[in-house]
Amino acid sequence: MCASGAGRPIRAGEGRGKRPKSSSGRAAVDTEPERRALAEEEFRWLLHDEVHAVLRQLQDILKEASLRFTLPCSGTGTEGPAKQENFILGSCSTDQVKGVLTLQGDALSQADVNLKIPRNNQLLHFAFREDKQWKLQQIQDARNHVSQAIYLLANRDESYQFRTGAEVLKLMDAVMLQLTRARNRLTTPATLTLPEIAASGLTRMFAPALPSDLLVNVYINLNKLCLTVYQLHALQPNSTKNFRPAGGAVLHSPGAMFEWGSQRLEVSHVHKVECVIPWLNDALVFFTVSLQLCQQLKDKISVFSSYWSYRPF
Repeated sequence: MCASGAGRPIRAGEGRGKRPKSSSGRAAVDTEPERRALAEEEFRWLLHDEVHAVLRQLQDILKEASLRFTLPCSGTGTEGPAKQENFILGSCSTDQVKGVLTLQGDALSQADVNLKIPRNNQLLHFAFREDKQWKLQQIQDARNHVSQAIYLLANRDESYQFRTGAEVLKLMDAVMLQLTRARNRLTTPATLTLPEIAASGLTRMFAPALPSDLLVNVYINLNKLCLTVYQLHALQPNSTKNFRPAGGAVLHSPGAMFEWGSQRLEVSHVHKVECVIPWLNDALVFFTVSLQLCQQLKDKISVFSSYWSYRPF
């Protein structure tokens, strides 16, 4: 497509009007000293004004993320004992495990699980003891990283004057590190060996006590709360199977072997059910938006790197 106005004569005076303006509204310049002076002026504005505007925006977003983790009691706008939320466990691939988990902030306060044993259609029911709660370390750690990011930002309030671009980059790197750690705690469950799962205090949370041929694990994966039940059977001493202990994994497969006490055991069946936690999804979105804002500010600062070169303005 031809440019607008192509082919017509240039009127007198055309092209000698106002110079095009820069992004900050100032007239463009032609000489190198003028360009350098304008760039330094724009960088000074970025350092003293734009940076604080972004920091305010980041604090607002992260405070919203923090509120998702505290989940104040309904009807109050302040932090307090977290409200209880019930979540129904389900899976599209199995109906052998059903149940309800009650989440209160970063802790499971109740669990009610039914397991149908396929070989004999036996129905097992187990629930948390009334005096027990199970802390979800992933949620607790994510919340702590968000709090640390907010603390870093709050220490650079409106009265603080950034003097170099390097100082802004250092702050953004520190904030991004905390946000990345918070996100990773929710998106990357711990890899555990079967003996570690067996030794977990979670196995002692239930009444009646879990049968010796069952293991249970609970973890967060992205915005989901996952419950895994492992059915085990003992390997006979004269078994011809080549015993090879399984390493760490988020989810072990049937056939995985391990040694517990004086017994060698093998996973015979694995049942995984899960439920979506909406506010975890909100938190992950807030982390992503905040990381993007941090990176955008770093990019803006870096554009002027040849002008600031670690010297103060």
